[in-house]
Amino acid sequence: MKNILNIRALLFLFVIGIAVVSSCTKMDDFKKYTEGGEIIYSGRVDSLKIRSGLNRVLIQGLFISDRKVTLCKIFWNSRQDSLIVPVVRKAAVDTLSKYVTNLVEGTYNFEIVTYDAIGHPSIPVVRSGVKVYGPNYGAFLINMPIADVSLDNTTANIVWGGLDKTSGAVYMDILYTNTSGTKVRAKKLVNSSTAQLLNYKYRSTFDYRTVYLPDTAAIDTFYTAYRTVSARTDVTASFIDNPGKMDPKSTTGTMFQPVSFSQGAVVAGNTATWRRLASWTSNAQANNWGTAFDTFGTYVERAAEGVNNFGTMSLEAGKNTINTALNVVTNGKIYQTKLLPAGEYSLEARVGNVSANTPVYFVANAGNQLPDVAALTAKASKAVLAAANDASYMQITTVAQGYNITINFTIEQPTQVTFGFVGTLTGTVTTNQFLKISGVRMKSLAF
Repeated sequence: MKNILNIRALLFLFVIGIAVVSSCTKMDDFKKYTEGGEIIYSGRVDSLKIRSGLNRVLIQGLFISDRKVTLCKIFWNSRQDSLIVPVVRKAAVDTLSKYVTNLVEGTYNFEIVTYDAIGHPSIPVVRSGVKVYGPNYGAFLINMPIADVSLDNTTANIVWGGLDKTSGAVYMDILYTNTSGTKVRAKKLVNSSTAQLLNYKYRSTFDYRTVYLPDTAAIDTFYTAYRTVSARTDVTASFIDNPGKMDPKSTTGTMFQPVSFSQGAVVAGNTATWRRLASWTSNAQANNWGTAFDTFGTYVERAAEGVNNFGTMSLEAGKNTINTALNVVTNGKIYQTKLLPAGEYSLEARVGNVSANTPVYFVANAGNQLPDVAALTAKASKAVLAAANDASYMQITTVAQGYNITINFTIEQPTQVTFGFVGTLTGTVTTNQFLKISGVRMKSLAF
């Protein structure tokens, strides 16, 4: 029995010994990781923001939790590049604000690490995918297009052509001359389709550029190149008689007027009454509604762009069951001739409707007549009307009901200019071709 007790005692002591050795081994392993004392981390930067710019970024943050922080390091390019920022704590909350400059355009990952005086680092604060902008970004910026500029007394009215707002465009920076001869700067936001420049000096130009902000937190703005633009004066009242209305739905302006509402002609298959168009010259071919050519006329009341009984300038051929010869109009013309001073001109027309595959043209021609279709299309449209029968023109095509068209021309001395419409229209007793014009206007920038 005594031997059994001794054996048990020895086994007990053996187990205790193993436990002690094992315990000492674990303690030694722990000491490997705490040599020199326990691990100490400095307080890291709080509320970190990195704002993008032109070949630079602005790093912002707060020092809150650890007043022992004396140094901040900013790392990028996989820690191959860094910037040291000394930290002097003066308040319970101090700020970090540091530019990192001379960066190549691209995308970066940044690490921000703080240190105390002994060199204990903080856990890194990481921001990935930070964009830095440069020439490549700037090269793709587009200046806001301009659809129209006109001068109304001393107010220049700009109609913008539209721009993708998601590209970062925020406003247009405009520099113009006012009526006192002083240069004035105006800021016009991109979310408006129009802009006005007040007290604008007649016969002057303005420069504008579009300003971009890549993102809402960006520190730098980007600019397109300046574009110089002329403000044209609406001279319709001076040079166009009975100009009609550029938008039938508009509450302003007067629609085309006939010579007389008591005269007219109605043909079989058409309930509309055709009349002579006041103040516009039309040749016999154009005046094909009636019983013969050169009867009535180039004015008719029709539904136009949703407006009933609207007075419209018209060329039409076809659906005449009484005199089938009138179903073909060859070089039908509607026009006016005016002596225009030297200048740059825009001549605009509102196309109420036009049939498909109809050779009709909007023309401004140097001289006192409109050319025939064949003579017109045998030569290129000209921007400068320098000699007799030089013409600026465009073919009118089917786009949609109700749209504006424009031809531009320059004359370098006072010149007789004939402007209007010419076309050859072919119809039958059951089909027709047509052109409906709602209004015409003229704008000018005089020399």
